[in-house]
Amino acid sequence: MKFRYIYTRLNVENFQACKSFYRDVLGLNIRFEDDMDEYVEFDADAIRITLFNRQKLGDFIPKSEKLSYDDHSAQIVLTFQVNNLEETITHLKHHKVELLAPPTSYPDRGFLSTCFRDPGGNLIEIEQMTDVLIS
Repeated sequence: MKFRYIYTRLNVENFQACKSFYRDVLGLNIRFEDDMDEYVEFDADAIRITLFNRQKLGDFIPKSEKLSYDDHSAQIVLTFQVNNLEETITHLKHHKVELLAPPTSYPDRGFLSTCFRDPGGNLIEIEQMTDVLIS
C-alpha cells in the first residue's frame, strides 16, 4: 500500500472570509469551487489547499464523533516560502493581517520566518530563505 499526499483541507467557520483571504490577500488561484459555496480548492504551485465550510462537517462526520476547535490550536501550520519577507509583511499589514511574532532568524536552518492566522484561525508561517547556514 502506498499513500500519496494530495492536499491540505482546512475546515473553516467563516468560509467567505477565508476564501477571500486565500484568493485576495495570499493571491492563490482558485482551481475549483462548488456551486453551493461550501468548498473551494486553491492552486499553491506543487500543492493544493482546500477550504470546506465547517458547518457542513456534520454531513460527513458521524454525530457520535466529537469535534473540537481550540482557538490557540497549531496542529496544522501552512508554510509558504516568499522571496522577500519584508515586502510580504508590508503586503499583509496593508490587508490588516496581524503578525503573531516578529520575524525571527533561524541561521542553522537557513531562513527567516514569522507567522499569522487566517480569518478561520489557522496558523500560517512565511519563510524567506537566507544564504547563511551554520554547519
